[in-house]
Amino acid sequence: MKKLFLAIVFLAIGVNAQTESSFTIPEGTIIKVALDKEINGKYLNAGDKIDFTTTEDLIIGNYVVLKKGLKAIGTVTEAAKSKGLGKKGKLSFKIEFLYLENGKVIKLRNEVTKNLNGSGGVVAATSVVLTPLALFIKGKNAKYEKGAVFEAFIDETTTIN
Repeated sequence: MKKLFLAIVFLAIGVNAQTESSFTIPEGTIIKVALDKEINGKYLNAGDKIDFTTTEDLIIGNYVVLKKGLKAIGTVTEAAKSKGLGKKGKLSFKIEFLYLENGKVIKLRNEVTKNLNGSGGVVAATSVVLTPLALFIKGKNAKYEKGAVFEAFIDETTTIN
């Protein structure tokens, strides 16, 4: 009976030590996040916020340090819709912050740019041959589908409890 009691006490101490441990996440650690909804340069402006969700657990040693499903926020840095003469759109954003369940915020770094190459030269050549009708050829808008996955990096070494 005494041995059983000691085993339970040691088990409780061990479990308590694991839950109260702090973990250090090194600078540059990769965090994978997915878009919560489609984004399109046609409808966005610089400064608009973009929502992401982590796609997998971050495991350090044998411990899950960050759980899948945490929220992250990014900001549009540049957005341009497509234009005439086949000029395609542009969309740039950065993923900036990861929000933990305990309220702590971790700074992230990354910048994503989708700068579609235009087909203006083809359109200009076509306009010489086909007259002004080629002026109405529109380029593609830069966009990312809901669920698109991106990598962001922990901006500085961070300790969490």
